[in-house]
Amino acid sequence: MAQIKSTRWSRFVLKVGDGGVGGQPEVFKPLCSINSSTGITFTANVAEDTIPDCDDLQKIQWLIREKISLGVEVTGAGRNHKKDVKLFVDWWKAPDAKNCILVLDDDDVANVIEFASAFHLTNYVLGADSGTPTVTNDMTIVSTGEMTETYGANVGGA
Repeated sequence: MAQIKSTRWSRFVLKVGDGGVGGQPEVFKPLCSINSSTGITFTANVAEDTIPDCDDLQKIQWLIREKISLGVEVTGAGRNHKKDVKLFVDWWKAPDAKNCILVLDDDDVANVIEFASAFHLTNYVLGADSGTPTVTNDMTIVSTGEMTETYGANVGGA
């Protein structure tokens, strides 16, 4: 039996760009607050229509669906790192998106998969309860346009 080729959970990392401060190339860094869960959801919106049968207008019509748009949503959660709070709040308030890369990492570059796009922060939650001694956070970001993906040679790349 051949085992699946997977990625350890801690190597599925969201990296946020700094916008290329001071004319420097943009640097992407992971956020310490995203330390317990990360997820990416690929969505597609469709337009629906029905086409009548001209020979039998009473016949029930089949739905025709055409894909019209694509989107990406990334979620992350974990124990809150205080140094990330200002970044999250500023990003939430900002009209501009941030460039991000979501990486399924591996020790072998031929196994790496990356998804990149600009994202708006649409949801940021700080939480605490008496059963957990530390503050937690959850966040959601949504793509603002096209996403690009890069696949290592062993996972579909050239």
